[in-house]
Amino acid sequence: MTEAFTFGPFRLLAARRELMAHGVPIAIGQRAFEILLLLVSRSGQLVTKDELMAEVWPGVVVEENNIQVHISALRKVLATAGGDERYLLTVAGRGYRFVAPVERESAARPERPAAAAPGQAAAAAANVASPAADNNLPQQLTSLIGREAELAEIETHIVGHRLVTLTGSGGVGKTRLAIEAGRNLRDRYPDGVWLAEFAPLNDAQLVPSVIGEVLCIKLSGVGLGTPAGAIEALAAALKTKELLLIMDNCEHVIAEAARVAEALIRTCPRLWILASSRERLAIAGETVVRVPSLPTPPAGAALTAASAREYAAVRLFVERASALGLGFALTDANAAIVGSVCRRLDGIPLAIELAVPRLRVLSVEQLACGLDERFRLLTAGSRTALSRQQTLHALIDWSYGLLSDAEKLVLTRLSVFAGSATLASITAVVASAEIPPEHVGDLLLSLVEKSLVHADPAGGETRYRLLESTRYYASEKLGRTPTMPRRYAEHFAAKFAAATAEWETTQTQNWIARYEGDVDNLRGALEWAFGSDGDVAVGLDLVGYSHVMWAELGLMLEHRRWVDEALGKVRKTTPADVTARILSWQAGDVRELDDPTDYDEAVRAAALYRKLGDGFHEGRALLRAGTARLLPDDIDEGERLLRKSHSLLRPAGVTKTLARCLSALASARLFAGDLKKAQVLHDQAISVYRELGEEM
Repeated sequence: MTEAFTFGPFRLLAARRELMAHGVPIAIGQRAFEILLLLVSRSGQLVTKDELMAEVWPGVVVEENNIQVHISALRKVLATAGGDERYLLTVAGRGYRFVAPVERESAARPERPAAAAPGQAAAAAANVASPAADNNLPQQLTSLIGREAELAEIETHIVGHRLVTLTGSGGVGKTRLAIEAGRNLRDRYPDGVWLAEFAPLNDAQLVPSVIGEVLCIKLSGVGLGTPAGAIEALAAALKTKELLLIMDNCEHVIAEAARVAEALIRTCPRLWILASSRERLAIAGETVVRVPSLPTPPAGAALTAASAREYAAVRLFVERASALGLGFALTDANAAIVGSVCRRLDGIPLAIELAVPRLRVLSVEQLACGLDERFRLLTAGSRTALSRQQTLHALIDWSYGLLSDAEKLVLTRLSVFAGSATLASITAVVASAEIPPEHVGDLLLSLVEKSLVHADPAGGETRYRLLESTRYYASEKLGRTPTMPRRYAEHFAAKFAAATAEWETTQTQNWIARYEGDVDNLRGALEWAFGSDGDVAVGLDLVGYSHVMWAELGLMLEHRRWVDEALGKVRKTTPADVTARILSWQAGDVRELDDPTDYDEAVRAAALYRKLGDGFHEGRALLRAGTARLLPDDIDEGERLLRKSHSLLRPAGVTKTLARCLSALASARLFAGDLKKAQVLHDQAISVYRELGEEM
């Protein structure tokens, strides 16, 4: 895979979206970079003006002089650092040709590469790299029972069809089946099998962001401020990949999931998609596999232990019951009642998984009676009212009725979490006078044992979450009380405030591992804060403290959305420190480097921090302002701002922002022709990064 181009003293790093001269990074605008990348990737060939506009400004009508402005800026950069060699040739009335010799390099894979820009299909292979592993499928701790036929059907269909959708009712096991099928099919896909989970999403437009995050594609750069741009970037980046993408829980984002799937299938000839949803995507080329409930014994059947085991629902019940360690065994005496329980649960795996733990306190006969009473209450005598969703709701409702008051409180309060969470976060949100903090852990573990909360031990710290249907049920029980959503949002505002401070001196991969799991909670907190029942002040804090998270995960589309939302809510009465934080993203994260408003907003932030007496954050804002003003033919203002930034950042010691400032100063010296000083500053930046544990 071509990841770098070398010409003269320059190296163009496509995956990192960086231009270097004599080993020193040069700051250029995103559109200038896209133009240069396209010209270099087609060196020796004529690139017409129409092609440039279509690639760099896809779907946007722009004046031709926009190209001329960026070409002029590129010529100055190349002339400043590249000596007398000729790089760009203008073909009058037609376009441009890159005429310098170019060498293409194949480098090691970056860990979190940038995505190809929309419309940049010709250079897409240089802008995306496969993750180091070949899948992100979660390890399953229990066996899959009774799905041999469905697995075989999926594997048969996926050979001849590039889009297969698993449909079925909630709780029937579509996700588990998709994961198991993906695991069985791994050897067929050189670039892996990848699971994108949509259950936590409240905004359908974020579907591309989730896929990009899973595949380590940063959706940042020119033209990605819209969902359409993000979809085009995904398609361009994945055009040459041979992989299986599992799109899980599509039903609540069905229209956007279908749009993304159709675009990827049409554009990426070696990409396969296995989707799960309660309804089909309804797009061309889709093959649907209906996932039924597990087979159960018919009513009135005379069952023995041997004949009952012929039904997958009974086998699932028996295996899970045996795992409780209570000595449960299927016998001729209890086979009929076990069969009845499984039939009453409609053979829904999730329903069975939820019911079995009740055997700790009930006999199988009592379990059956409890279900009978609950179902009679829900159906009200109607023979047709017992749908699968009602059945699942009834089971959760009945399980809820068996909980202690404290367990009920914890369960309902957990429903405010949009994603998984650590014990510390759960305790901070759900603890109260009724539930002392020291009791939360035991109550949570009790809910895990009762299969109402899922525990994920992967990584350094166990995370807990509610199953989707359980969360919906618990949210109904919680009602519209504002107390819990507020505590939830305020907690994550405080958590991300601490995370932002830690980022400056924490090795990046360790930082991401510690905080990436809370991105769905960040989304949920922001949705509440800016919603009709929320609190704008909390939302402003969340935006101000989450810049680093969005940037490190490459979620540019979401970052821009929330910054714009927050800026629209800022008033004259908004505290100065809050406004300053909202304006404190890093260079290139929210606005393009060549966007004049980026400089204006950075200067505004710096002025606010100056009045607040916060020198370090004033320095961070001046770094962004200086970077925006660092031009090849006019470095004076940019370098002045950067030197001021450096003087304010240095007293704080070794930080990532200090390293960035030193790197920007190196670019300034390079533009000035002072290669020796540029190299010294660049080496100092590298030294700071390495001291912080970064791999350079």
